[in-house]
Amino acid sequence: MESGTKMRNYFCAILSKTRLYQGLALLTSLKKVMGNDFYIFIHCIDEETFTLLKKMKWENSKLIPEKKLAKSIVLLKNERKVHEYCWTLKPVICEYVLRNYPSVKRITYLDSDLYFWGDPRTIFKKQPDCSVLLSIEEKYSSRANQAIQRGSKITGLYNSGFITFKQDEIGLQAVTWWKKKCLENCRISPKEGLFGDQKYLDELPERFGNVCTITTPGVNVGPWNELKYKFLKVNESILIDHHLLIFFHFSGLRVISKNNIQSVNTVSKKRSPFIYQLYREAIDEAIELVENIDRTFNGYAGELDLQRYWNKGGERK
Repeated sequence: MESGTKMRNYFCAILSKTRLYQGLALLTSLKKVMGNDFYIFIHCIDEETFTLLKKMKWENSKLIPEKKLAKSIVLLKNERKVHEYCWTLKPVICEYVLRNYPSVKRITYLDSDLYFWGDPRTIFKKQPDCSVLLSIEEKYSSRANQAIQRGSKITGLYNSGFITFKQDEIGLQAVTWWKKKCLENCRISPKEGLFGDQKYLDELPERFGNVCTITTPGVNVGPWNELKYKFLKVNESILIDHHLLIFFHFSGLRVISKNNIQSVNTVSKKRSPFIYQLYREAIDEAIELVENIDRTFNGYAGELDLQRYWNKGGERK
């Protein structure tokens, strides 16, 4: 990050080889809705992804190399599954940015499979004083609310794909506590009350003051609640029930090959098809961008990527 750069909107993301195409689609969507008024810190968990992004010289971004992380954290890569290690790094990278870049007044973590159709600055402007901003994982079920309650009990109330920490005492305390818990354990084990990095977030409002739930409509829409909305495309924007869609979380999608994206989620096939088609087009553009830089790079998902992290009962496979 250049010294003296006047930025108010800082993000961070964690990318792996098989999430790079989605990560590039995410960056492109941010550029479309925010122009140059954002800066993103990116940590790559493998050397191939780091090398490729370095070649790309993506505007308004900074790569955080592995050597910047504590050795005890890097060693976890050999002890945990890839997805568990990526989950572990979410609070690690957020805290790293806040402690090493005092000019960053707010850091927002983004999952690589988010895609923005609306400006996220709306979220921050609506709740500017909150030290932590959490998005509720509002589930939808055509059956009784019991199914929703069971799901929330396993996964937690909040979704960790979009979470914001402010550069203040509470924000730092909260992200440091979350980091400590994720370093201790980042498995999925409902019997132990564990769901990766996410279930810990349920405790933040109880442990720390000024932790808020995002109230802006059109946030954290994904496979878990998409059936409750009616989608409408108006010019370059997407409306859901007359509200602007800020971002859609394409959770569970895997890029198998060009023009081939599959889902590992067992959800209804009754989707809003044009949303997914638009995303496929964005992924294809990302693939072409990579091919123009390095045709030897292969970021397609393999057999392990197509396996679910847990079965229907919430237990790890």
